[in-house]
Amino acid sequence: MSEKKKKPLGEILKEENIVKEETLKEALAEQKSSGKKLGNILVDKGFASMKDIIYALALQAKGKTPAQIATTLPLSIIDRIKRKRIPIRVKLSILITAIIVVIMFLSSYLILSRQREQFTKQMIIFGTTIVGNLSNNSSISLLEDDEASLNILIEQVSKNKEIVYAMVIDKKGVIKVHTDISKVDKKYEPLKDTIEVKKDESIEISKYREEEREILNFSIPVKYQKVAIGTIHMGLSLETLENNISEAKFFVIVLTILLILIGIGISLFMSTLFSKPVYNLVDGTREIKNGNFNYRIDLFSNDELGDLTLAFNDMADGLRKKEVIQESFGRYVTPEIVDMILQNPDEKWLKGKKVNVTVMFADIRGFTAFSEKKEPEEVVNILNEYFSMATEVIQKHGGHIDKFAGDEIMVVFGAPIAYEDHSVRAVRAAVSLQNELKNFNSSKATEGREAIRIGTGINSGDVVAGNLGSSKKMEYTVIGDNVNLASR
Repeated sequence: MSEKKKKPLGEILKEENIVKEETLKEALAEQKSSGKKLGNILVDKGFASMKDIIYALALQAKGKTPAQIATTLPLSIIDRIKRKRIPIRVKLSILITAIIVVIMFLSSYLILSRQREQFTKQMIIFGTTIVGNLSNNSSISLLEDDEASLNILIEQVSKNKEIVYAMVIDKKGVIKVHTDISKVDKKYEPLKDTIEVKKDESIEISKYREEEREILNFSIPVKYQKVAIGTIHMGLSLETLENNISEAKFFVIVLTILLILIGIGISLFMSTLFSKPVYNLVDGTREIKNGNFNYRIDLFSNDELGDLTLAFNDMADGLRKKEVIQESFGRYVTPEIVDMILQNPDEKWLKGKKVNVTVMFADIRGFTAFSEKKEPEEVVNILNEYFSMATEVIQKHGGHIDKFAGDEIMVVFGAPIAYEDHSVRAVRAAVSLQNELKNFNSSKATEGREAIRIGTGINSGDVVAGNLGSSKKMEYTVIGDNVNLASR
């Protein structure tokens, strides 16, 4: 039993109202000439979306798996589907998060560095003051070898929790008193792997690490009458500094996370605020593409997006006007007819009716002989310049230029816009045209051109006015015996 014949893709697209018949014919014609896939052509030309093609192929397949359907798609469509799409809100969230992290990292680094520097300076001043007082108060006791007085001084100093150790060393390098009694009367051994912080004649300050903490070591000579009789060493812990820095780091991390969450929230709100008008514009462009020129987007913001929305609405209005004008009168129409159409574009315009008007004909005298002596391009240029001048004069008096026929102009006064004084307007227009022609000939005489002479015929009476032509091309005109009489 043979497999049932599949319905053509184009027929499915048309039945599902995805593409119009005219659009499908255009795509099929291109397919015949280029050999491309129909789905590929429709997507490339913007007649259908990728989702529309997939949907139609699914209907055509009836039972095939998505993977099987994908194998029937044009390669260019498959490539487009595979492209990852990153929404604006995600991009904005990533950007704001990155900015917050960078700003917080730089600011916290500068703040913590400054905090460490200031705290270290304060500890140096604090330690320098203490060892200075020890040096001043222990000189006599050290000279007299009064260990009891020295122990009292060291014991008072060691009550401060920041002080790790304190000792007094005589000039032989023997520790006389120490916060650690086990080290008394032992030879002092200089510290190793220290970093010099400050060194001058009055004091030496160095820094070293012991286990998990940093210690500032202060070394100051003990003098009696400017003679060095010993040395005082004191260790000051920087553990409090490290604890403060750790607390500050924790605070910065928590603040950074909080700001990131706030930033993501703001970015989602802002991206939604920005993307909504964009989505509205996307919907609008689809409506315009489908020929719905009456579609308008509601204006919610007075900013650049609002300007874009206004521009879109203006564009849609312009396309609508263009469509109405093209369907009604073709490419060339006079301003008065344009205004009448746009006031009520849904009306069936200008049906045949009997009106009282004045018709004027104006043609160039001796035009055949005039044109035979000149090149065709020159004749066309002269006619265009003359018609431009005549058009301005006629429209100034309210005349509707019905048509240009060779060197002749046919003008109607009183239709399509009615004027009670249409005959007066016609006569004034004819006189103005003759006067303006004199100026025209004078300006062209300097170029060596031959003067143009015109004749005018005017007649008033009842005529039939309305649209004449086929369903593809129509034009507004007047007909009747009174028109023929004016042309003679």
